[in-house]
Amino acid sequence: MPNSYYKINAQRLTEEYNAVDAGSLHKCWLQYLPKQPGMACDIGAGTGRDANWLAEQGWEVVAVEPEQALQTLAKPHSHPRVTWLNDKLPDLRKLRVTGHRFNVILLSAVWMHVPPHQRQRQRAFRILTELLAPGGILVVSLRHGTDQQENKARGFFSVSREELDQFARQKALASIDVIQQADGMNRPLVRWETLVYQSLINPSEKTSHS
Repeated sequence: MPNSYYKINAQRLTEEYNAVDAGSLHKCWLQYLPKQPGMACDIGAGTGRDANWLAEQGWEVVAVEPEQALQTLAKPHSHPRVTWLNDKLPDLRKLRVTGHRFNVILLSAVWMHVPPHQRQRQRAFRILTELLAPGGILVVSLRHGTDQQENKARGFFSVSREELDQFARQKALASIDVIQQADGMNRPLVRWETLVYQSLINPSEKTSHS
């Protein structure tokens, strides 16, 4: 989600995020990444670190990022298989127009930016499931344990696994793993929970709840 904090601090955040190795950060769910590379989407791509990591493994990646300052710093270092798109949750209007269906959708440190009110999260999750190809995986990392001042500055809201599990049941996505992790940047007040969901092979079996 666009936020003046990310515009003002784009250079510092780019250096901090890119100092964390994507392969090490995401190895907890790497076993679920399809062996045959296809289409992937990194939503809230930020500095492009994770999008480049997927592209290096052969994936065609759409990197969705609404903050222009981060895109400006990221694009000169993008892998040739990464395509940037200025779009945002919960609606992802531009992404939906492309007509792509993705084998992997990654939301790394993004969900806490989606407001919980006015059914925005429910709508966002429904749209994500519609963007998944049959059998595709949705990977969402949830940030826990930070202070209220930082929450306000960065536009964070509380998150919970129970909320996403409920949305997944409504859309007939299977929860295939839950992984607890320490913070990759060694912040003592921050911990992470990575949730992995999988779309049904037969899309006609999905339920529809708006």
